[in-house]
Amino acid sequence: MWQSIASADTSRECWRTIEEIEHGLDRYLGSGDAALDDVTGGYAGAALFYAYLHAASGNAGAADRALEALERSTSALAERQMLPALYSGFLGVGWVATHLTRDLFEGDPDLTGEIDDALRQLLTNVEDRLTFELIYGLAGYGTYLVERLPDPGAAAMLDRVLDLFEESRDASGVWHTDPGWMSPWQREQMPRGCYNLGVAHGIPGVIGFLASANREGVADPRLGRFAEDAVKWTLARKWESPSSLFPAFIPVGGEPYPTRTAWCYGDLGVAAMLLSAAQSFGRDDWSREALAIARIAARRSREDTQVRDAGLCHGSTGIAHLFNRMAQASGDDELRDAAERWYRVALDMRRPGEGLAGLLSWVDVTENGKFVGGEWKTEPGFLSGVAGTGLALLAAVTDFEPLWDRVLLTAIPPALSEAKGAAA
Repeated sequence: MWQSIASADTSRECWRTIEEIEHGLDRYLGSGDAALDDVTGGYAGAALFYAYLHAASGNAGAADRALEALERSTSALAERQMLPALYSGFLGVGWVATHLTRDLFEGDPDLTGEIDDALRQLLTNVEDRLTFELIYGLAGYGTYLVERLPDPGAAAMLDRVLDLFEESRDASGVWHTDPGWMSPWQREQMPRGCYNLGVAHGIPGVIGFLASANREGVADPRLGRFAEDAVKWTLARKWESPSSLFPAFIPVGGEPYPTRTAWCYGDLGVAAMLLSAAQSFGRDDWSREALAIARIAARRSREDTQVRDAGLCHGSTGIAHLFNRMAQASGDDELRDAAERWYRVALDMRRPGEGLAGLLSWVDVTENGKFVGGEWKTEPGFLSGVAGTGLALLAAVTDFEPLWDRVLLTAIPPALSEAKGAAA
């Protein structure tokens, strides 16, 4: 159902890079320098990489290292306070533990009970309006709970998450980003808040969550109703910019902000969420829109994408993986060719002897809450680092479906999967 798309030459280079990532992570995680334990930058993200390396290639040692990395990430829950967040918090650790024991390893981790209890308390005792987004808010909580299904407690909490989505919608049927949820520089420029069009922090991420919940069999009519309103609103926000058809944000009372091409912001993330929703809710019109947007992104120059590094969030392997997913879901040759091209871009970004496996990440730098530039850093983790890059490369060169990307809301079923289901 899932198929390798890399050419022979690209595949050989991908495998060399995957091996270098494996050895680089081995050294880094064994050095004592890796203090992070979340999905974004630490052991939980490394556990995903090792687990899929084992599953996709039969690397027996990688299975042991996956379980070791998972143990180190879960142990940290008792050692320090973490946010209730999907990527940089305890929900991300719980998501990885659930995913690995559900799909790749046997077992039922005890820690998810404690995580569920903490989330249940948070959702029950809501003192202030919770942010709706994927990274830190309700869409992230829902994504964790979808992974926990069919657990009855998770299903009950999902119902509560949908209640909170219902309560926080505005008159246009979508969700406004409150200034209090923004960084200081964003509040300064958007004092009345904004409407966010990024997957990571905005309305498209909610669309992706609604699609994934519906795909997993959550029988709630609000899923389709919310998705209908959010997709209609999003498609009405197209504009013209060299780097994106969709802006990053639209300030209340202000002009849209341009953005790059990436998973977190821009056309490609929006297209993936629309295609996921199209397949989940059976909407051919959304599918046509999604593929048209993706093809425009496929024709965009590398310079106009504003890509600097190779990470999943806003780098070249993130772009390659999204094109790969959408190509496998649609059979579109242009998107397949774009995926191959962007994997080549990622491989060309390697700097032998630097970072991990020759890969460095471009990280924003702030002073006193204001963005002042960026710097190159060694990043081991999932969202912006080499663990995520390795996972994307594995998806290009093996026939093992990369269901780890459910956490990115991009696990759109391959076309052959749908055809097989229809035949059955």
